[in-house]
Amino acid sequence: MIIVKPKFTILCDENFTVLEDAAVAFDERIQAVGEAEELRKRYGGAQFFEYPDAVLAPAFINPHVHLEFSANKTSLVYGDFLEWLSSVISSRGALSQAANDTVIASAIKTMQRSGVASFGAVSSFGGDLDVCANCSGRVMFFNEILGTNEAALEQSLSNFTARFEASLERKSPLFTPVVSVHSPYSTHPDLAAAALNLAREQDLVVSTHFMESEYEKSWLEQGAGGFKEWLAKFNPAARPLYTPSSFVAMFAGVRTLFTHCVWVDDFSGFDRELHSLTHCAVSNRLLSKRTLNLRAALDVGANINIGTDGLSSNISLNFLDELRANLLIHADFDPLELAKILLLASTKNAAKALNLDAGEIKTGKLADLALYGGFADADAAQLPLMLILHAKGCEKLFVGGAEVNLSDWAEIWV
Repeated sequence: MIIVKPKFTILCDENFTVLEDAAVAFDERIQAVGEAEELRKRYGGAQFFEYPDAVLAPAFINPHVHLEFSANKTSLVYGDFLEWLSSVISSRGALSQAANDTVIASAIKTMQRSGVASFGAVSSFGGDLDVCANCSGRVMFFNEILGTNEAALEQSLSNFTARFEASLERKSPLFTPVVSVHSPYSTHPDLAAAALNLAREQDLVVSTHFMESEYEKSWLEQGAGGFKEWLAKFNPAARPLYTPSSFVAMFAGVRTLFTHCVWVDDFSGFDRELHSLTHCAVSNRLLSKRTLNLRAALDVGANINIGTDGLSSNISLNFLDELRANLLIHADFDPLELAKILLLASTKNAAKALNLDAGEIKTGKLADLALYGGFADADAAQLPLMLILHAKGCEKLFVGGAEVNLSDWAEIWV
């Protein structure tokens, strides 16, 4: 049992409560929140730590990252989605080969040092399986399915099934194999249906990319635009496989993260209980020249969470960098109001999206916690904004009550 008494505790509850000089007692789960001396009496054998300049908060949850592209720096083209996609296809072999275990482990370390306890690893090839299965973080491992060539559907499904079964062999309390349907422009309905049937049978969370570019919107709605020419290079008879609404309808009854959604006009078609929107602001700025209509999504009660995407379309996996970018990109919000929205999106809301019993400092929740120093003189009312603006990383990170060693990349391994 551990008892931590920081200067401030951000609960990330519905009221966005900030406690001052309170303490939190936890083992694998949070046991109590209250006055430090009372908790020390109640849990006599507990280790006690006091941090008079620190903020304790639920650890961040990054639901969307592509670790297999962690070797990228200058190999890909930004500014136009189809030019970027072409550069990914031409470079993915070299980038995948360069993303060895050391590179991927270092990427995970970067996330952890910024306060991320849980992440959703979208895996296209399975090259990140070993590192993710053995790391000290809480991992949702999204085995991805894609392919539109009808002559190769059986092989595509076989490859996906083999990767999923390999990940299933590594399942543990910290590693959960789940499913990703790549996108409506890249995944045949038969493949999507197979993956979604698996998700329904095994109660799996699903992730998908949706309405990331104007090209995708024109293609799905009209069968026209740049995607028509681009896809014709691979299949002269290419046609849209879905409308936007028919694609969303396939995920009925399935807990799904719809990633990007920057060209969605109407958010009312998503299931408010099971469907979430994963917002990757930096990636969208680099590839789509547009951002999520955050206010419209919030107005219909959509569950919003924040993802970094991968280093294929971002320059940093430091989650605090992503939050700071959101503060600047969504300039129509009051900064303090937006800071609270972003912190909830990165904790409580993301936990709902991934079906994790975490994301909030509350008795019974998993003790996935992060401690940030340097806030002794902070104003509690401004604390959400100050945390995003000034924290460069966390001092301590706990996953299921166990402290993660942040000092060296090799020590993220269990």
